[in-house]
Amino acid sequence: MNLFQTTFGLLVAATALTFSGCNAPAETKADVSATFDANAATVLHLFSDFESEDEHFFTHFAEDAFWGGTSLNAPDSIPLATVAPKYRELWGKYDYKMLGEPNFLPGVNPNSKETDGSVRGYFKWNITKMATDSTEAKSVDVKLYESFDFNANGKIDWTQVYGNLQLAYATLED
Repeated sequence: MNLFQTTFGLLVAATALTFSGCNAPAETKADVSATFDANAATVLHLFSDFESEDEHFFTHFAEDAFWGGTSLNAPDSIPLATVAPKYRELWGKYDYKMLGEPNFLPGVNPNSKETDGSVRGYFKWNITKMATDSTEAKSVDVKLYESFDFNANGKIDWTQVYGNLQLAYATLED
């Protein structure tokens, strides 16, 4: 085999590999779309459990799940074991209701910028501090952006919430 035949053979093989790779993204996109749909359904159940203050809320998370610390002076990541008691405490003080339909958006891998089945979204919540014998009920509405990343088992392993929750809670306590 001469140099021309070898080079031509390599070029044909490389071209075949390139074109065969072109079919993979279509399958991958369908898989990613199905994964996104399943993950968005999980987040919808998560929100329902949160509103009803149901302990099932925590089952949507992997045991090693983390929250990104997005509030003032928060650590970079906060484990589920730290977050869970805080949510239970908040449920004891406030009632939560999502206003409107959630707006779920496909998330992207931060490195490849390709959709990856993760879920992002914009949400509006009403938070109410119930009336007591000495105080009236008080409510605030807060707009949030939240992202959810999932592990291979369909459990949330990373989430982060952006919105002015600190001010919302301070207003309710004022």
